[in-house]
Amino acid sequence: MAKRIDFNTEDLESLTHSQLKRVADYWLRQYLLSKADIRNGRIRCPIKGKWYPINKIQVCHYIDRAIMCLRYDLINCHLISEESNVWDARIQIEGYKSKHHKDYEEYLGEKNIKYLLEMSKNICIFAKEDYISKIKFFKNGTSV
Repeated sequence: MAKRIDFNTEDLESLTHSQLKRVADYWLRQYLLSKADIRNGRIRCPIKGKWYPINKIQVCHYIDRAIMCLRYDLINCHLISEESNVWDARIQIEGYKSKHHKDYEEYLGEKNIKYLLEMSKNICIFAKEDYISKIKFFKNGTSV
């Protein structure tokens, strides 16, 4: 079982790489939520064009989050509905990885797709300082 993490800890240096990644992921979501247009506890999914409760909204990455150079890139990361990110991702569309990816690509536009595909060729290895920098950026950008 994963060790419980205090996402508000100031002692980031004591965390492992894995723990720092979890904290950075948490603060990325908080950052995106702080910038989102929330109405009556709901967020509009830019891909589906419908409003969803916050608990049905996920941080979605056009380029897989395993590609560290883009894991926290704000062009690559968006708040997208679970309906699109999970369920539409299971619907195959010729020429695309899935319906979700086709719709996501249309949302992002050609210029952003070109940028993301180019950046995805880079190999990035995150040191502790990189995670800490991302955490501080996202944490300071929220109203928390």
